[in-house]
Amino acid sequence: MTQYWCFRIDTWRSPDFYVDQLKKHGRLRQGWGYSDDQDLTKIDAPVPKDQKPNLRMFNEVRKGDIILVPRIPEWPFVTIARATEDWNVGYRFEIDAKFEDYGHCFPAEYDTHFDRQDDDVRGDLRTTLRCQSRFWNANRYKDSIERLLGRDPDQLTSPQEKETRFNNTVRRVLGDKRKEIEGNLLEALSDQFQAAEWEEALKTGLEALFPTYKVGVTGGRGEEKHGTDILLTMPGLLEDYGIAIQVKDWQGKAGNIESAIDQIEKADEAWKEFRIVDKIIILTEASELPPEAEAEANEKGITILYSEDFKQLLRKMAFATVIKKGDDN
Repeated sequence: MTQYWCFRIDTWRSPDFYVDQLKKHGRLRQGWGYSDDQDLTKIDAPVPKDQKPNLRMFNEVRKGDIILVPRIPEWPFVTIARATEDWNVGYRFEIDAKFEDYGHCFPAEYDTHFDRQDDDVRGDLRTTLRCQSRFWNANRYKDSIERLLGRDPDQLTSPQEKETRFNNTVRRVLGDKRKEIEGNLLEALSDQFQAAEWEEALKTGLEALFPTYKVGVTGGRGEEKHGTDILLTMPGLLEDYGIAIQVKDWQGKAGNIESAIDQIEKADEAWKEFRIVDKIIILTEASELPPEAEAEANEKGITILYSEDFKQLLRKMAFATVIKKGDDN
């Protein structure tokens, strides 16, 4: 039985890359595939958190399934592709030499594409396309998808406005420079900030990125009670919410992570005036955890941001800070 799926790409990479891979090479490329040990045919339990969506793709998509891919060939378009093999059979792991990522290659062929605002696109389909997950099932939208299959894209595409073309151009340029920007930012900031100094630096960036949140540096003497270096708070309808963040300036393979997990677990009880909705440990330059520690963090609902994640966060904060500064001027 045909199933229907939605598949998100890395939006900071030029859509041309994905279009070329799909139309010329018959494959959909997925990120978080920058190291040989991320090959989905070789991953052992416990599965790293960042690979769970990719492993689900690998295990669940079958030959003939329909896959919707937002943002290609460009925003606000959506491409419809069809799996040409079971993905756990046709899967290949080949790291892209230029981008040093996107090693997960899933077999698929192009069918058509459409503008999500076109009159022929039903509202239920538009709604699910707003989902930010990397991969999700769309079987409930079968009828809305089937009516678009095989159609001439010109019949399903409304003219792009000037604003859309501007946004596409900006995304393409920034996407091509993303890795360089992220690496340079981490290197430059690492020269300026060490250990606890990161907390004040991150406070500045987070305030620019989330201007409606309250951001406080809470490290110091009281940290042993709440295990929190930075606390983001936001108002809710009936109660206020909080995100507890702990920053570890570690390199390579993270060391005493069990202690960090024990510390940040205190946030739930310590911050009684907020409901803690997320607990995050940032490892500024560490790239991995021992498998048992990763499993413990996942089990306890603690999010680990590794060096690659931290680079992306720095880039987002940097752009937000520049925009904010421009508005102030």
